[in-house]
This record gives sequence, structure tokens and C-alpha cells, in this order.
Amino acid sequence: MFRCFVLSLALAFALASCGPTPRKKEPGLAELYEAAPRGPLPGGVRPTAYEMDLTIDPRKERFGGTVTIDLEFDKPADGVWLHGQGLEIRDVRVTSELLEDESATWRDVLNSGVAWINFPRRVSSGSAEVSIRYTAPFDANLAGLFKVEEQGNAYALAKSESIQARRFMPGFDEPRFKAPFDITLTVPEDAMAISNTPVERVETLEEEGLTRVVFETTRPLPTYLLSLGVGPFDEVEGPALSPNEVRATPVPLTGYTRQGKGSEISYALMMTEPMVSFFERQLGVPYPYEKLDIIAAPQWPSGATELAAAITYRESRILYGANSGPAARRSLLNIHSHELAHMWFGDLVTPPWWDDLWLKEGFASWATGIVLADMEPEGGYELDAVADSISAMALDSLASARAVREPITMNEDIRNAYDSITYDKGLAVIAMVDSYFGAETFRPALGRYIERFEDSVADSPQFFEVIAEETGEPDLTTAFRSFVEQSGLPVIDAGLQCREGRTPEVTLSQSRYQPLGSPIEESRRWTVPFCMIAASGERRERVCTMMSEPELTLPLEALDSCPDWVMPNAGGAGYWRFTMPEAQWALLAVNFASLEPGEAMVAIDSARASFEAGQLSLPLLMAITNAGTRHEERQVIEEAVRTYAGLYQAVADEEAARAGFESEVSRVFRPRLAAAAGSGRDRDRIITSRLEGFLARTGNDQTLREDFARAANAYVGRPVEGDVRPLTSDDFATALAIGFQEGGEPFLNAMLASLSDIDDPTYEQAVAYAIGQNRDPELLPIILDLTMSGKLGTRETYTIMAGQMRQKPTQAAAWRWLQSNYPEFVTRIPGQRPRSTPRLASDLCSPAAIDELEALFETHGDLAPGYERALAEARESIELCIALEKERGAEIRTYFAGFAPSETAPDSSN
Repeated sequence: MFRCFVLSLALAFALASCGPTPRKKEPGLAELYEAAPRGPLPGGVRPTAYEMDLTIDPRKERFGGTVTIDLEFDKPADGVWLHGQGLEIRDVRVTSELLEDESATWRDVLNSGVAWINFPRRVSSGSAEVSIRYTAPFDANLAGLFKVEEQGNAYALAKSESIQARRFMPGFDEPRFKAPFDITLTVPEDAMAISNTPVERVETLEEEGLTRVVFETTRPLPTYLLSLGVGPFDEVEGPALSPNEVRATPVPLTGYTRQGKGSEISYALMMTEPMVSFFERQLGVPYPYEKLDIIAAPQWPSGATELAAAITYRESRILYGANSGPAARRSLLNIHSHELAHMWFGDLVTPPWWDDLWLKEGFASWATGIVLADMEPEGGYELDAVADSISAMALDSLASARAVREPITMNEDIRNAYDSITYDKGLAVIAMVDSYFGAETFRPALGRYIERFEDSVADSPQFFEVIAEETGEPDLTTAFRSFVEQSGLPVIDAGLQCREGRTPEVTLSQSRYQPLGSPIEESRRWTVPFCMIAASGERRERVCTMMSEPELTLPLEALDSCPDWVMPNAGGAGYWRFTMPEAQWALLAVNFASLEPGEAMVAIDSARASFEAGQLSLPLLMAITNAGTRHEERQVIEEAVRTYAGLYQAVADEEAARAGFESEVSRVFRPRLAAAAGSGRDRDRIITSRLEGFLARTGNDQTLREDFARAANAYVGRPVEGDVRPLTSDDFATALAIGFQEGGEPFLNAMLASLSDIDDPTYEQAVAYAIGQNRDPELLPIILDLTMSGKLGTRETYTIMAGQMRQKPTQAAAWRWLQSNYPEFVTRIPGQRPRSTPRLASDLCSPAAIDELEALFETHGDLAPGYERALAEARESIELCIALEKERGAEIRTYFAGFAPSETAPDSSN
């Protein structure tokens, strides 16, 4: 019945007539609500050009203006579905073959920003123009066109991605609708105006204090790539991007920061040209825009957004000052190269809908490691990609995990695609294919894909078609699709078989990985581009096969005797976990030093996963992990840290087990810390920072805690006797957290007061992190009052609550408060965060917590549109925690209690 009603209404809206028709009765809101598209807009109409003329003064509370859209109708229509959210529509005019500047009606229909414009009469197929005059308030929670104040100056910035452009302009807010924009901004005369193209002209207005800035016409863009920025920015001219063998003309390069921060964007500008030229050479496609702006936003809800030719960053991610540490430098290079890659992957060629988000985010994530490895071959950036792959596997282990290319049918579900599956699994699958088939086969095909679809859109089937044509490798697209189009990850069981007089062989079987307590039931099969290492003495043999069956036997024909050990993921390049008989794990532990760094990382992860699946003993897990603590490469050491951090929850509440855990952490990590300390190499400085932080926070190392606390007190202006260690940005979070844990409310007050004197965005973030690390339940009410006071930013509010929900001493009280105050809490966090709030409960570990979590969102789910995905993942995380504690918790505590100092060891005389 519903389907018939909707079809009838659609026919009423769209059927042709034979000439001008009289004014018709407008559909009622109930009719519109039933017919409104919950996901993609209906076909039959598309924008061909936009004119945007807005007045933006960030010193005021509202902005406004007119947006005019040229439309092309495939058939006659009574109106048009489009997007606009929170806009106060003053006037709508429509012009077509049959209508001459006549008034039309705007109706807000869905809370997701779907609206209907009802025409006074039916328009014929062909061209039409709709002009919409409106005003709107600046957003208060970093969504759409928002304003922020820093150091007494006001700035307005537009966060358009993913579906936030509709918050500041009416339009077709979907990636498939690409059209050129003519943008004009009227702004205060002492403010700068920034958009996606160079300024064409500036006009002085008779109205005192305002100027009119007209920008050049853009290339075809979707609305999510629009950039608008107004304020008293520092403008820093960078070195123009020089012509090269791919691009014939220079490209102006400019940095923008809030006042007083201009010098700190110089490093990012300096590093831009080698990144851009690398992408141009690799793809054979020139940088596509007439300029390149690097904008450091005083506040930004995400790390950065690839607004076309006007990339916008949260300032803490792109500014680099005298106090910035080596980890901050790596972070800058990573995010900057990622956003620059988007100029081709996403901006020039755009996915038509959000289920193909991986075509831009996965490729930009993968390209990050490729370009940085070219620029700094000894930097270990390829290992960062392996770490990202391992992070994706953690989420992909859930039954509730998304597929990389997961169907998205509702606007409310779009932001859920921005997760580790899209970014990191996308990266991992691309890297796996690149490694197996070879860069010389795969990468040239990417350039042809970009050329074929430039200024247009392309979905996954179109991408696969081009790649298959260009590479001539049908298995390549088969492997791609098997990992992209289904959720979960394979675990490959590798059993070495050596028989007298026969070629050694490995029996392989694949299944979907599932940890203890997992509700996963269905079996799945992947086309796995499988490569492994078989080693005898110093000899390493790489053996590969395309594994599409559930089981196969792989002969090790290059070896004439049984190998000493096997590693079922060569180079760590494959997106799978592996398991083996314990005897093979033991041999791998003994020969751990022979593994390449990426192999060492995935070995630790696979051992950890096997333990969590109930298939590996704890002593063997720790043997593999502890071997990793001695490795030269930071990323391997961090995988070892991850194992210990994951086991901490099981020992946190039992004194002897916790004391033994702390003792063992000191024993295994202190030697590696000593080896790295004092080195001037960036790698060792980062290792030192990470290990000191882990030992002080989780390992409860009293010497380090005192050292950090003294340094933090000095930094916030409290009296300290004697010399203290210097702090870089890499140390802020650890030092301030420990300073607060040790110093309590007096330290908190001094730290908050220091924010007015220390104008450093990284420091501001570290303050929020530190407050979230509070372990004193008596301070929790003070902290919660602070977060609700509005004195801190919306991002900081979320950071603090997330931290308190992870700290054992404050977790229960913070959870009770959140349940009681949820409606107010969601008004204090960034606009794109409410859907993620179920994840705040992910570290809870009781059946009661599951019931409470479900009850909270049954009551308040309407305040967090799109929460269902996060709720399913959080609920499952709690279930897995309960199962792991039940099956292995006592084993973990017994193991670590054995390392406890004698004064805390349990009495075994009874």
C-alpha cells in the first residue's frame, strides 16, 4: 500500500502535460514526508551550475544571501527535491521556458536536510533556474558554516563534508552532482575571504566597512568540497609549485592561519611541492586546480578536509613550531600527503555515492605511505601502513563490522562510513594488491582511471573495469572485490608438513576470524593473494598463490628440506591473520629476529588474535610479544605495547596481578628505552617518548611519573625546585596527564589558567586529554561541570568524557552521569559526533552495561541520528570483553601475579 501511494505521488509530481498548466494544489507535508528520499535524491534532474552570493561577517550571529541553481530536467516536473538544513528561506524564484521569475514554495521535509521546492506550475523538460534567498545562524558545533573566536578575533569557516554543505546553502548535497560554482562573498573590509578559486576582483561597496570579493569560476565540484573562509587570517606566500614534465604552468601556493601563527605554516608549505610532484609523476596527471591553499583553521571537527584547492586542517595538525617534536612532524607529513592525494582521488574523480567512499579515502590513505617512503626512504612509513592495517583488523573482527563497500540507504548512516574500515582496510587491501601484482602493473592503471573520469564521478564497478582493462589481470579485480564487498577478515591456518623423501608443503585453510564470544556464524570465502616465507638458515623463500578455495596444499618446491620456520604473511603485506600449531609459533618466537619489520608486526597481532580466539597459550603470546620489544623499529615495539595494554584491564583491579604486570612491563621495556634514550635520531626520540609514556601511565613507573609531574608543574607555572626535563609537543599529553593525576585540583586550576598564556593548539588538545585521564572520583563532578560550562571547545568536551569512560576509578560514575545528562551532553560536542556516542561505553564489561546502553539509546536515539552502527559495535565490544574475561581472565591474572614483587605476591601457603 505504501509503495502504491508513493508511486502515485511521484507520478503526480512528475508527469508531463501539453503546455502551461494552471496553479495546482501544493502537496501537504504528510504527503511529502512519505515521498521524501531518505538516501540518494531521485533521478531526472541535476544541477549544471551554481551562483552563490553570500554576506559573511563572523563578528555577527547570522549570515545570508542568494544561491541560484541552473537545473536540467529530463522530464516535466511539478517541483524538485534538494537539500537545505536549518536555513531560513526568505524567497524562492523559478524561471523556465514556461515560468518567468515566479514565486515557488520551499518545504523542509526531513530532519536530515531533505527539502522540496514546489513550482507554481509544472516546468517542462530542459533547462530551468531556481534562485533561493535565505539567512541562517552560524553553527555553534563546528558543522556547516561555523564561527570561532581566538585571541579576540572571529573567523568563519565552512565544513562541507560529508553532508554539511546543506547547513549553509540550498543545493544538491550529494557527491554525484558536480557542477561549476561562481562564488561571491561580501565580507568586512579588514577580513580576508577564501574559496576554491583565485580572486577575480574585489569591489568596494558604498556600505561602510564591507567589500565584495568575486572568485573565478570553479571546475565542476560536488557541494562537499566547497570552501568558504572569512576572517583576519595571516597570509603566507609559499614557493609556487614549479612546472615539471607533467604540468606546464606554475601553481600559486599560499598558507592561511589565524593571526600570529603565520610563521608556523612555513614547514607545511615547504613540504608541499615534493608531494604534489610525486603524485603528478606517478599518475601522469597534473595537479588539477589553479591554486593551492593550505588553511590552518583555529578549530575544525576532524583532522583535515580536502576542500578542493583550499585544503583545511585543524591547526594543531598542520602548524609546526619551535616546540614541535618529531612525532608531530610525522603526523603533519602524514595528514598533508593524505589531503594532497585527494586532489586526484576524490576531488578530480569523485565517488557518486557514499558507499564508494573507499575510492577516495582508501586510496588517499595508501598514497600517504607511498609518497613519504619516496621522500624519506629510511622513515619507516610503510610500517605505518601495516599498523593501520592491524587497526582495521581489530574493528573488522566484529560481527557488526561494515564492509568497505557497504550499501548506504539513509542520510543518517553516511558518517558511519568514515571509519577504520573505509580508511585503513581500504588502504590495506590496496597495498596487498599492489604488493602481490607489483607496482609496475597496478600503479600505471590508476593514472588511466583518473584520466578517464576527471571532473566526473566513478563507482567501484567502473574502477574495477578500468583496472582490469589496463592491467590485464582478472584475478586482481577478483581479489579486490572479495575483500571490499564483504565484511570481516580471513584467518589462515597454516600447517607445515614435512615427510621423508617428499617436498615439504604447507596446508592452508581459510575461515572468517572470530574471537571468543563472537556471534559470527556464517562462513565466508575470500580470493586471497597469499604470500608466505619459508626459511632454512639464512635462506628465505617467498612462496605465493592465489587462494580462492577454503583449503589448499602449497608445496615448498624451492626447498629441498624442511624449513626451520614459516611466516604465513610475507612482508606483512596481506590483509589476513594467521594461526599455526603451537610448535610452529614457538619456532617463530625463537627466530623472531629474522623477520622483516612488517612481518614482526603482523606476527604479534596474529598471536594476540589467536589468544583472544582461545587458540594460543598466554606464555607463547608473551614470547612473541616480548621478542618484539627488542626490535629496532618503533612500529614493532608499539605492537608489543598494544598487547600489554590490551591485557591490563584483566589485572587492573587485583593488586598482586597488577604489581606483577607493572614489574614485567618494566623488565621487558626498560632495556629498549635505555637503548633509545639520548639518541638524536627522530625514530629513537619517538620510541623514547612512546615508551616513557607507556611505562609512566600504564606501567606506573614512579621515577618517570615524578619526572613528568615536575616538568608539567613547571610548564603550567607552579613552583618546582631544581632542573626539570624539557617538554616538546610529543610529551605534552603524558606530562600533563601525570601532573594532573599527581597534583589534583590545584594542578587542574593552574593548567586551565595556563591556557590564556600558552597559545599552542597542541597544548590545548593535551590539556583536554589530561583532564580526561583523571583517576580521582572526587574530582569527577568538577570535571563534568567544566565540560558543560562551555569554557572548553566541543571537541575537548568529547575528549574528556571519552577519557573518563576509560579510567577504571571514574568509569562507573561517569557512565551514570552520561545516562542522566545525555540530552545536554550531545549539545556540547561537535555536530558530527552524536552518532558515535555509543562507543563511549565500549570499555564497559558487564551484562548490566549492555542493558543500560540499549536503554539509553532507546530513549534518546533521536538525538543521535545514525547511532545504530556505533551501538551495535559497542554492544559487541562489551560482549567480547565479558567472554574474554570469563575464558581467560583468571589465566592472565595468574600469569602476571607470578612476576609480582614478594611484598605484593599472593600468599600461596593456603
